[in-house]
Amino acid sequence: MDLLEDLAAGVLATLAFAAVGTFVLGLGYVVLDAITPGNLRHLVYADHNRNAAVLAGANVLALAGIVTTAIATSDDDLAQGVADALVYGLIGIALLALAFKVIDKLTPGNLGAICTDPEGTPAVFVTAAFMLGLGAVLAAAIS
Repeated sequence: MDLLEDLAAGVLATLAFAAVGTFVLGLGYVVLDAITPGNLRHLVYADHNRNAAVLAGANVLALAGIVTTAIATSDDDLAQGVADALVYGLIGIALLALAFKVIDKLTPGNLGAICTDPEGTPAVFVTAAFMLGLGAVLAAAIS
């Protein structure tokens, strides 16, 4: 009976963390879309805009690192672990958006417009690296 209970608990935990992860990554995408010009979904999937795709991909990876660390460091209490993953994920979204706005103020031009421009630009790689770096720092702060 313990084996079946353990399996059921593991499946429940997997589904709960998957739901939180999907929510956080989706919300992070929506927030990034809100702070950049144009429709990010259209830019990436219809226009095949590489700059927008790099930016969106870096945002997803940064948030995934934060949520993954929150899950990996959570204790055995499922409810507490799910809450931790959600809260740290939401903090990550807010800090990544704030950092994007700060970088925008420190760089010439409109960073959102630069990073969604259809012409290739090295600025998107620097911005993506910054987002990934910040995601790693936030993930390390959790553990």
